[in-house]
Amino acid sequence: MRDPVGPKASRSALGAAAAALAVAVALLLFATAAAASSGPATAAAPATASTTHFGIVVPASGDIVAVRRSAGRDSLWSVDPATTAASQLVILPFRPASVAQSPGGRRLAYLPMSAGPKVYVYDTKTGALVSRSLAARGVKVVDSLTWLTATKLLVAGKATAGRAFYPFADRLYVLDAVTGASSRFRKLSGTEPSVAPAGTLLVYVRLSDGGPVSSGSPMRFVIERLYRLKLAAGTTPHLLATAKYPDGLDIRRFHDPRLSARGSYLISSTTGSDISVSYMVRAAANGAVRRTVRTALAGNAATAWSNHGNQVAFWSMPLADNTDTTRLLIYSPVGDLLRHSDKLSKVAVTGLAWSSSDALLAYGLRGFTTLDDVAELWTIDPATLSLSSAKDLGAGSLPVFAP
Repeated sequence: MRDPVGPKASRSALGAAAAALAVAVALLLFATAAAASSGPATAAAPATASTTHFGIVVPASGDIVAVRRSAGRDSLWSVDPATTAASQLVILPFRPASVAQSPGGRRLAYLPMSAGPKVYVYDTKTGALVSRSLAARGVKVVDSLTWLTATKLLVAGKATAGRAFYPFADRLYVLDAVTGASSRFRKLSGTEPSVAPAGTLLVYVRLSDGGPVSSGSPMRFVIERLYRLKLAAGTTPHLLATAKYPDGLDIRRFHDPRLSARGSYLISSTTGSDISVSYMVRAAANGAVRRTVRTALAGNAATAWSNHGNQVAFWSMPLADNTDTTRLLIYSPVGDLLRHSDKLSKVAVTGLAWSSSDALLAYGLRGFTTLDDVAELWTIDPATLSLSSAKDLGAGSLPVFAP
């Protein structure tokens, strides 16, 4: 068939297309090279790391995503736990205080140290870092968060500025990590929510003013309640435990409750003062206490449940030890089995994370006077907790395993 636009026009179109293709390939190669050279000279990309979107580095499956601080800035890094090779993922415009991983592991939500209405979400598949704000809901400070589904966050925030040790005014909100849309969650007030990865159960804390301790006293009582809620239509919160104590003593009874993978158990920490803490494991169905572990230092009450079974990892400074020593502990409510590591080299643990198969436990270690984002990243075999299996991966805190 004769070419309707003529052979000369056809050859011209083909030539233009070839030229455009060559330009596109050149741009792709340039973007890839630029991205690879943008990090510090000492950073080596892991052999298994993949790139998407014209050279954006994303973590490989099984890598550890951790926070590293350098030259006054925090960044997310991908660290290969086998080779210790690391590559920079993205520079953070904030200092993170905590991280929560979505069901399935794709998204990581970071809560900044600075008080404000924003949270940040990092997508391990695309490498995108986005901020999501509850300012439109009148929220001035987000105090805590968890994942409700693979794409939606359950956030506790309040309409008053500044963080408070007792967040009486916190309310619960649903925040869509993809679109940024938000709404109140069942008109519930509370803080420190935790949802089982299966998405069937929620636990949270509610704090309220209990009135003056005595006539004329400046101290007031705090009433702290621990609730659970089945995530089904028509359900109402169920009270698991309650406590009453005077404020001003840094007391918390059910701090940061965390549900196990199947929602069968929960762990929380109880602070008796600024130098002591007790971890308490309860049955989620009725709040019955299964185990209490006391330690000498409150610090950051980092806890992490295994992905399979019902094992919870946490850290402790045993009362019998000196104040420059800490240990990792793993407790299994089934069989009431408590195991611990030998003494670690640093004081505080800054985050705990299990690998997808539960074959590795990652943790950060820092000194007594340093902040959480200035730490060393380690892994250990959770089956033995032997320090002979511990591996130093360089700088890093708030670890999470990429799916």
